Amino acid sequence: MEACIEVEDLSKTYGSGRTARTVLEECSFSVERGKLTALVGKSGCGKTTLLRILGGLLPADQGIVKIDGEEIQDKTDAELSDYRAQKTGFIFQNFELLPDYTAQENIYFVSDLQGMPRNPDWYEQLAETLNLKGLEDQFPAELSGGEQQRVAIARALYPQPAIVFADEPTGNLDTQNADEVFWLLKDCADRFCQTILMVTHDLGLAKQADGVLVIEDGKVFPYER
Repeated sequence: MEACIEVEDLSKTYGSGRTARTVLEECSFSVERGKLTALVGKSGCGKTTLLRILGGLLPADQGIVKIDGEEIQDKTDAELSDYRAQKTGFIFQNFELLPDYTAQENIYFVSDLQGMPRNPDWYEQLAETLNLKGLEDQFPAELSGGEQQRVAIARALYPQPAIVFADEPTGNLDTQNADEVFWLLKDCADRFCQTILMVTHDLGLAKQADGVLVIEDGKVFPYER
């Protein structure tokens, strides 16, 4: 197994003294490259905290975090900004689409911001895989929740990052759309060899991922199927 994410002795505590709350304690784990891995745990257990640390958005108190063979824990703010731009994609529960941009413009937005040339062939592949044909000129307000999330997935995948972090991407969707979004993510992992780490509260969906990590009592461990 080749790992895209490697974590060793990772810890994170909020507050200090009597109010201190440790959410991650000396966690060590890896995430396989080119697979969809689900991250599950009770509300408030540290799932989003872990995603933010791995994504370079939040510093850990200690530990080593290696993404695509590159350690990130000692990077400067400027280096972390470059890391996020070059190595990561994010999918959020609330879609976070730009309301004044069409679906196509939203998908191109991140790579345009980085000054990357547009790749129409790759765009067409994503649009076909994610069932976005015919929605290119629609604005977010004109799309259903499921359609908006598919656009958000395409936006994260389009720059072809090493890892996509998906924070409860099905949380605001009904059961049918949640299932559809999950299987589209799984298809993208399989078809494009994309590494995806997805936070979800839905254990039923999580069990259908390629791998499952559980956070419990500050520890991260593989789910035994």
